[in-house]
Amino acid sequence: MQERIRNCVSRVIAESVGTRGEGAYLIDIKVKGKASARKIEILMDADVGIRIHQCAYVSRRVREQIEADDELLELIGENFDMIVSSPGLGEPIIIPRQYIRHIGKLLRVTCAVQDGEPVELAGHIQEVSLSEESAPYIVIMPEKNKKRGQQSKTEAVTLYLNQIIRAVPEAEL
Repeated sequence: MQERIRNCVSRVIAESVGTRGEGAYLIDIKVKGKASARKIEILMDADVGIRIHQCAYVSRRVREQIEADDELLELIGENFDMIVSSPGLGEPIIIPRQYIRHIGKLLRVTCAVQDGEPVELAGHIQEVSLSEESAPYIVIMPEKNKKRGQQSKTEAVTLYLNQIIRAVPEAEL
């Protein structure tokens, strides 16, 4: 069922070129509850941040497709709620494309090192490469140590996405 809903969302996104839904991409889908009170949560984003009208567009079109597919509607149940939203601040990055949206923003990253405990690093994303020719990576400029009397020099750090255990965008104060 979840895969069929994913296909509906993918179809809506593919057909959204030139419409209010253009530019959105799928992050995740969760289907919760039993058939009498099913809840479908669709998590979307866009490279410049998703807008409410894009979420509304996708929600309407996906609902239309589900309701037009009798077999899928029977699987889901006629009484279902659907929420289409973007990841909130503090939600971890799930797919590589999300890093693009966060260029220049503060990110807290937990990454694996070759030997030893995972390392946590906070800094601003300077660059993102999702090229298929080489391993995808991000370049992050660590936050400077703010202790008095110390002038620490920081250099940008390149992290390959396969090293990243968890990455969470954070608010800047």
